[in-house]
Amino acid sequence: MKSKKMLLPIEKVNPGMITAEVVFNKMGNVMLWDGVALDSITIERLKNVGVQEITVHVDEPREKGIRYDYSSPVVFAAEYEQDANLTKQMFQDISSGKRLDAETTEEIVDSVLRKSESNRNIIDSITQVRSIDEYTFYHSLNVSMLCMLIGKWLRLDEYHVRNLALAGLLHDIGKTRIPFEILNKPGKLTDEEFEEMKRHSEYGYNIVKNLDDISPEVAKAILTHHEKEDGSGYPMGLTGDKLNLYSKVITVADIFDAMTANRTYKSKDTPFKVFELMQHGSFGILDPIVLNAFLNNVTSYYIGANVLLNTGETGVVVFMNKQNLSRPVVQVGDRYIDTSVSKFVRIKEFL
Repeated sequence: MKSKKMLLPIEKVNPGMITAEVVFNKMGNVMLWDGVALDSITIERLKNVGVQEITVHVDEPREKGIRYDYSSPVVFAAEYEQDANLTKQMFQDISSGKRLDAETTEEIVDSVLRKSESNRNIIDSITQVRSIDEYTFYHSLNVSMLCMLIGKWLRLDEYHVRNLALAGLLHDIGKTRIPFEILNKPGKLTDEEFEEMKRHSEYGYNIVKNLDDISPEVAKAILTHHEKEDGSGYPMGLTGDKLNLYSKVITVADIFDAMTANRTYKSKDTPFKVFELMQHGSFGILDPIVLNAFLNNVTSYYIGANVLLNTGETGVVVFMNKQNLSRPVVQVGDRYIDTSVSKFVRIKEFL
């Protein structure tokens, strides 16, 4: 469909529009790159930091038809819950001894791919509270969506993006073979329990390896998603040169969702704390190309976020420091606090 560029006041910008030029804030810092699909939360955050107008693509009139607006948090949440229920059913079927149903996995992956422009809602979905016994289902769905986003940010083609969404969805399918009392144990696992838990990647590989609808690359990624670049992972201690791209992408998505998950027995880490650990504490563990693609893109969705500082003050994130993503610039009233410079001020939580 043909489109033209149009400069619009921020009040006239609607969810679903796509940026046609880079969006800067008053300080001259990049808020959004061109080609970003806007949603209501992102638009509101642009207003919060004083952006008054942006250039967007305006499509020519199209034929009328039914189309789900996944930029709407309500619409997104409804289908997200439906996908989670399908994921839960898929896990329960495998647990009961059934084969992996290709139609169900295809339905979930199709739904994930339909949300490929709803980045803001995808990022927000990882913050919900998850009970112990529901965590695996939501986690699998979130990792699928994050893998899909990373694939896009790496500029992979449709075939690989779809495979990444599928691999992310199934990466923990081997947990259907883990005893319930180990899988859902709220406390620390014993050494013996942990060794059994680690076998879930092997169990998952055995579930999918002979299925016609699962490519060998996806199956291998399920087997190796806990391997690390330096060979310190499991089950085989492989180094990065022996891991495929799908495995490297799942590892990044898996870690981010697990660490930012808000669970009934564990408080989540703020994304900024996770950014710090991933940016400065993952040398030799995570693939740097995949990690940089993830961090350089995902962090833009936290600009404009309302946060609570450890000083008790509230403010708005207005700039991400590329050299230290965990220490953004926060506007508090008329003041700008660079938390990378201050030794004491830190972000405590989101509001």
